Amino acid sequence: MEQDRINGIIIHSGEWDRIYHGFSIASVLASMGEETQVFLSYWALKNLCRGYEVFESEEAEREIREGMKKGIVKRIEQVVNVGKAFGTLRVIACSGSMALFNIREDELPSWVDKVGGLTEVLGADNVIFI
Repeated sequence: MEQDRINGIIIHSGEWDRIYHGFSIASVLASMGEETQVFLSYWALKNLCRGYEVFESEEAEREIREGMKKGIVKRIEQVVNVGKAFGTLRVIACSGSMALFNIREDELPSWVDKVGGLTEVLGADNVIFI
């Protein structure tokens, strides 16, 4: 019997579009039935926990917000929840990043499954770093 492939996505950057696309990739993989683990570290974790939205430029922010108003672009939480609905997406918060930025477990978004270290995703068959 063939073993299922496991995907790991490490989201490090705190820029909104990188976080969004990391979760978009994870959600598509989950929709294909592939086990996917997203590891949130450094600025991605900090910005998600603290509610910061960092954009590449003012123009990018304006276009993305306009896309959200029109329903073309979803909020990050919505993209995560789509992926999690398939049952194969897990989100892991980096314990080291939490210590660095003084993030408590109760500050984590409700869709984070656990706190862990980098080894959680490095054993995956495919690893993407964003």
